[in-house]
Amino acid sequence: MILLDSNVLLVDFKYHNDPTFARNRQAMTALAASGVVLGVPTQVIIEIVGVMSFGTPAADVLKIWPTIQKKYNLTVVPDPAVVPDHCGCTPDEIVAEMVCKRHSGDAVIAAQIAKYASGAAAFLTWNLKHFRGNLVIPVLTPDEWLQQQTPPAAQSPPAGPTP
Repeated sequence: MILLDSNVLLVDFKYHNDPTFARNRQAMTALAASGVVLGVPTQVIIEIVGVMSFGTPAADVLKIWPTIQKKYNLTVVPDPAVVPDHCGCTPDEIVAEMVCKRHSGDAVIAAQIAKYASGAAAFLTWNLKHFRGNLVIPVLTPDEWLQQQTPPAAQSPPAGPTP
């Protein structure tokens, strides 16, 4: 499983003028083609709906998450059928993640990953400063993940003339 941060999904779904859009879209296409299970911590759901609710008619706000979950075939961690409350973490678990100078939303994501998805292959985000080096799983940008999937010879042209 590879976990996605809200910014990766929002850039792909909504912010097509973002400078990272093209590479983000490439990574999302490669992820879909790879067959790897894609997941999101429940806090990511809250963040996505929060951002997208602005300017959305009230009747449509409840449709935001199901639309995105279906479009990207996302698994939610922890599974809401098993852990139906907001985040499945205690306040102490969340506060412990704030030691790394995270705001509350990122602390919830880190606590959920540690508790429910510590075996995930990676967490993809464009916000490295809040996660890299202090999650229980590797943290990569979509671009870095994509580079790991591409053989070195395919990443750049040869340095000199081709014989």
